[in-house]
Amino acid sequence: MITYGEVEKLRSCCAPDASVLSLYLCVPSDQAELRELPARAASLIAAATADSPGELQPEDEQAACRAVAAHARDRLGDTLGIFVSGRLGLLEVVPLPGKFPERAVLGVRPHVRPLLAELQRRPDHRVVIIDHQHAWLLAVTADRVEVVARVPAEDAPSPGFGGWYLEPSHILQRVTASAGHLYQEAAAILDRQTVGGGAQPVVIGGYADSITHLLALLPRAVRDEYAGGFAADPHELTLAKARALAEPVIAHWAQRREDQLVQAVTAPAPGVATAIGLDDSLSAVNADGADLLLVDDRAVIPGFHCERCDVLSVSSDGCSDWGAAAWPVPDLLEEMTWRTLHGGGQVVSVRMLPCTVAARPR
Repeated sequence: MITYGEVEKLRSCCAPDASVLSLYLCVPSDQAELRELPARAASLIAAATADSPGELQPEDEQAACRAVAAHARDRLGDTLGIFVSGRLGLLEVVPLPGKFPERAVLGVRPHVRPLLAELQRRPDHRVVIIDHQHAWLLAVTADRVEVVARVPAEDAPSPGFGGWYLEPSHILQRVTASAGHLYQEAAAILDRQTVGGGAQPVVIGGYADSITHLLALLPRAVRDEYAGGFAADPHELTLAKARALAEPVIAHWAQRREDQLVQAVTAPAPGVATAIGLDDSLSAVNADGADLLLVDDRAVIPGFHCERCDVLSVSSDGCSDWGAAAWPVPDLLEEMTWRTLHGGGQVVSVRMLPCTVAARPR
């Protein structure tokens, strides 16, 4: 699993010319179909090089094909993200769970929009496991899951949930409470974390009546982040099982949130300004005014970036300098994404968008 910091690091790689290859290739679920992968990879790479002003080094294409052969058999049904640049000493393989749109992009930087989409759909989240006497709070990130608090707090291991001790954490302070205030204290922990550490989706698992009791006591700010729950016997769970049971709940929450944002932008309430389509969205982004950017997962739109006035445009003369310092970019949506993120806006990758891109100006 990749983290946002790793995506930022990958994005920061920059070559002097368009020679960085980014390849996203779906691995079939059936091993018998693996023999088709080299031809598919070669076809995608050929299309990318034909449409790019840059030049792919033959050894870089060979390195990408070797990476496909080395990793495909272990990632059946998933997508491989492969990033290669001999000039930068770059060879990175990032497996993405499930299927993403296939593409190859040749640019000065790695093309990372699919990685951001993966992080968006599998966000860091909290899982509360609760029974009639105990509650455990788990912090789940891309690369790990850990217990960060337990109610009631004890120095001895609990008889349930694997016998874990309360571990020190920068996220939460040590909890001191009696078992009689289980639900109130669990709700208070979540409230303190939401206020102090930022909002994250919350999943609650355990006995059905315990979930109901805890939900009734959650403060509004925490309840707004409630993603859903699952029924389970807490004493039969492990960290891995708890994470696995929470995954479909988080996936459904992410899809629901995505649908709500699409509806809010493409069919806004009266008086709410939106920018629908590439031209209007470009205008919003160029003016540093995009509070929210919705981007179609499947689209890749070549364009230009003026190094003098910093304008993104569809044509080379689409700025006040009339293209005097305009350089081709392989994907305007990628450039719009990073400009919006660095400007403090929010970007959402969308699987079903009626246009290639839409924005909500500030």
